[in-house]
Amino acid sequence: MAARAKLQLKTEKPAVASPVPKPSPDESKASASAKRPDRNGTRMIGGHFPHATWAQLRKLAVDENRTTQELLAEAMDDLFSKYPRS
Repeated sequence: MAARAKLQLKTEKPAVASPVPKPSPDESKASASAKRPDRNGTRMIGGHFPHATWAQLRKLAVDENRTTQELLAEAMDDLFSKYPRS
């Protein structure tokens, strides 16, 4: 019986696209502020809360005819007055 020929798998490497350059921090800040100039000089503060907490905040905002941003700013002011720092 003749010996079997060894199978050779041709594995071509897929063409790799050139990596997309990441914008420098200065560029990303500039593009973000260009999109939303009202956010200049601000930082995002966020957190994960239960759905019930989110729903209660939204309902309060509607009832008080205020934005959630305004309510959160008021809550932060109350927190900072509770824990004063120099």
